[in-house]
Amino acid sequence: MSVKLSSMLGNALTRALEVPSQSRVQAPTAPTPEVSPASTPAVCIPGSTDAFETVSKAQKEWESKFAEVVQAIAPELEQLAPLETKSLKNLANSVNESHNVVAGDQYEKGKWSSSTPVLQQTEDSNCGAAAAAMLTKSKGGKEGVSGKALMDDLGSRYGTKDGTTPKEMAKMLSNEGIAVKGSTTTADKNSLESTLKSGGKAVAMVDSNEISSKGGAQAPGKAHWVVIDGMDDQGRFMVKDPGSASSYFVKGEELNKAIDTGRNTHQSGGVLLLENEQAPATVPVAEQEAEQKAEALGDTPGTGSMASRFGRESS
Repeated sequence: MSVKLSSMLGNALTRALEVPSQSRVQAPTAPTPEVSPASTPAVCIPGSTDAFETVSKAQKEWESKFAEVVQAIAPELEQLAPLETKSLKNLANSVNESHNVVAGDQYEKGKWSSSTPVLQQTEDSNCGAAAAAMLTKSKGGKEGVSGKALMDDLGSRYGTKDGTTPKEMAKMLSNEGIAVKGSTTTADKNSLESTLKSGGKAVAMVDSNEISSKGGAQAPGKAHWVVIDGMDDQGRFMVKDPGSASSYFVKGEELNKAIDTGRNTHQSGGVLLLENEQAPATVPVAEQEAEQKAEALGDTPGTGSMASRFGRESS
């Protein structure tokens, strides 16, 4: 990491960590052992040693604090070198994953083989294929297929060059053995919580700027698909966004605003409630039922997110 980049991230971490003392989680104090100069670990990022060390020890309190730090320095992350950015985003995604309180339900009740990986869309119009690929990988059975190959396959079979409409998304998922059990044109908190706690997941069409800014966008973006993969102990929903290859938590009202902006600006928006189908119906029947449930969301194709953020991934 260059001196300039190290300084930039170090300063950002320092600013993010400057919060009122009463809001900080205090780590247990203990005598500091004497360490010889030869055994002193190298500091990779100025100002972040304590945060990284504590995360490595899996302290829940400090994990929470570090996740907030990473979110606070998001603007600086965009200016870092690609590999450094990817590593920090992966770390933030892992920390967020540890706060998913319905992960056990999704594994035990939903029979998902793993948490939903965060993949990055590779084209301006394939956020829908990326979201479907993320859920397909979580279902299991395609571990040997790269995320890019799966996105390309799903997009070519069910999407178009303009993106993925709600009906096309429903068809895409049903062909992958993921059933659309219902749909809502708002982020109905009760329905969404019930789906997640019973082992399900969801995919939502939202406005790209509103969802990434958590309801604080200065202007609308584009119609955009994201995965709703879980929730934390504060009742916030975990979003996995293929536009930025990142995960983050949003409140119900923030998700609703992103959906409302999508419906008002792009004439499409809403949530598809999903289930990992254990005994799939015949494909034509599953497709027809899924498409009927998706009709309420509209017919605008989802694309979303800034082209400068697109990247290639291989997992």
